[in-house]
Amino acid sequence: MKTLKLLTLFVSIFTLLIVSSCKKDDNTNPDKASMEYNVKTVDIPDAMAQSNDPGAQMARQYIGMLNGMSAYGGMMTPPSKSSHITNLKDGSPEIYVWEVNEGNIHCTFTLTYTETATLYTWKMVLDGTMDGQVFNNFTYISAEEAKDGSYSKITVFDPENNDILTTMSWYEENGSTNFTFEIPEGILLSIIVNADNSGSIELKEWINNHWELSYEANWDSSGHGSWWEYFDGVLSDQGNW
Repeated sequence: MKTLKLLTLFVSIFTLLIVSSCKKDDNTNPDKASMEYNVKTVDIPDAMAQSNDPGAQMARQYIGMLNGMSAYGGMMTPPSKSSHITNLKDGSPEIYVWEVNEGNIHCTFTLTYTETATLYTWKMVLDGTMDGQVFNNFTYISAEEAKDGSYSKITVFDPENNDILTTMSWYEENGSTNFTFEIPEGILLSIIVNADNSGSIELKEWINNHWELSYEANWDSSGHGSWWEYFDGVLSDQGNW
């Protein structure tokens, strides 16, 4: 799937970028403690993690894809040597600026953090070049999180056309956590994790201008589960692990 290959490429590149920008200084900015972006991930239960069943392996792959978005959350942490600009009127927004000049990376990062009555928000802007890609004050990541800790969303944009590359969000409801991972006109992944660690997955693909169910699975609190795979909307395979 081209969209998955594109996402994998961007995760790899920007994970390296995060490392290169932070390895010079292991300390985080002391002013930043109150604005840390909290990334929620899905734990893979033991029976699923240990299974060789192909349906369980697919479930692990999709969970891993969603969890991979946590790498972007690390970019919400400015290094301690970044310059810091604060709106003196009300303390918001706070702006952090730093540079990375290593190898093929020559970029200025600008992170803007804002508080509203109900939300914390972040925006990461890149200006410069990396591996031949030119960024002209490009908004690469935006994120928001409810102050009560019940919801968050992170969005990654495509520098080639400024469209949304992918989003990941979650919200809590009735003791369950509902995750959504989307590549527009690519894939739509929904994962529900209940309080007892049981859960379910539903994967849809964008086919002929509509979302079509491709795979679904559910599991109990120990991680044992069942799965179903579809082709052209018709059940094509199924199993248990």
